[in-house]
Amino acid sequence: MKLTVFLSLFLGVMVFGAFDQEAFLFVQHLTSENFESALNMCSNQVKAQLSVQSLSNIWNSLKAQLSDFREIAGYEKIIQAEYEIYNFTLKFDRGEISALVTMDREGKVAGLFFKQATKTEYELPDYVDPESFEEKDITVNGLPGKITIPKGSGPFPAVVLVHGSGPNDMDETIGPNKIFKDIAYGLSSKGIIVLRYHKRTFVEKVDPTTLTVEKEVIEDALEAVKILKERKDVSRVYVLGHSLGAMLTPEIAERSKADGVVMIAPPARPLEEVMEDQLKYLQSLGLASNVEETLNILEKLKRKEIPPDEFVLGAPAKYFYDLRERDPASIAKRLTIPMLLIFGGRDYQVTEKDQEIWLKELSGRENVKILVFDDLNHLMISGEGKSTPVEYMKKGHVDKRVIDEIARWMVK
Repeated sequence: MKLTVFLSLFLGVMVFGAFDQEAFLFVQHLTSENFESALNMCSNQVKAQLSVQSLSNIWNSLKAQLSDFREIAGYEKIIQAEYEIYNFTLKFDRGEISALVTMDREGKVAGLFFKQATKTEYELPDYVDPESFEEKDITVNGLPGKITIPKGSGPFPAVVLVHGSGPNDMDETIGPNKIFKDIAYGLSSKGIIVLRYHKRTFVEKVDPTTLTVEKEVIEDALEAVKILKERKDVSRVYVLGHSLGAMLTPEIAERSKADGVVMIAPPARPLEEVMEDQLKYLQSLGLASNVEETLNILEKLKRKEIPPDEFVLGAPAKYFYDLRERDPASIAKRLTIPMLLIFGGRDYQVTEKDQEIWLKELSGRENVKILVFDDLNHLMISGEGKSTPVEYMKKGHVDKRVIDEIARWMVK
């Protein structure tokens, strides 16, 4: 979950170098226009050449060319003699640019350089066979989407993918990673039709003060299930959600009469409680500061002390209250359809607290299977050590074990 926008709940095997976190934090300071903190991370030599004002001037000149900053879209590391160079891709409204941050042996910023970003192409995971399926354009409630269809006579099991929080595209692009594209191509390589589509908040300029869970997520997911149910080449329809989408899949499945549910990293607690734990975790790693005001807002949300229409943390308070009333574990408990829940043991966003609630409510039921992969993070990508937001910026793929388990479960 990004600290600046609450609705971003939401690599390969990797080990972070000594200064990955420091380089990322420097870029975070720069992009959030906290120039004094950014300068404090620089070496004495750089400080002699730069000032807070000059950093501000550099950043404002970039914005003048590229308009508003949107996100850090990924990074790669280059080792050069005694320096580590980090190439961050920064996404703006009117394009992308590379920020090259050089770190010295002391973990100080020894250089900063900007250049035109080079576009990176999506690389197929090893488990994808592009010759085994075809991909077609499709529209869901006016939203652009894609449907991947296995070659052969069928009928095939089919699944709708429901995004995590935030204005996600159909691939659920997070940094350089495309979680839903991996899942779609991986499952269709194994004989499953997959429907994915842009989230409404990605396509349309939705007034955030009027944001509702129904309009943002559920209505379009229900329509997507309906589209699949009407296809002659479909044998049964599943709903697969990630993160916030997983939290809502029991309700979507119940209302759409879907044949089964897959929940990847599903929160079981109210969003404000999940966010509070995330903030405290990042603060403990030195990756979040001045969080007291945000924690205070979250406490007020938990007590419903904020007026419903007041805009806080990227949404009206009533959005939080609405989610709080939608108890996913209680809904799932009354479902008799097959359910598969998958967790990452390194997930700092949906943690053991959530796992324990799901286990308490659903364990022992014949229609439920719960899996935990100890080395996976919130994106179902493998790694080592403590997971951090920096990890999401490194290119990787949804783990093959996750694809295999989902495919076996659906086909069976």
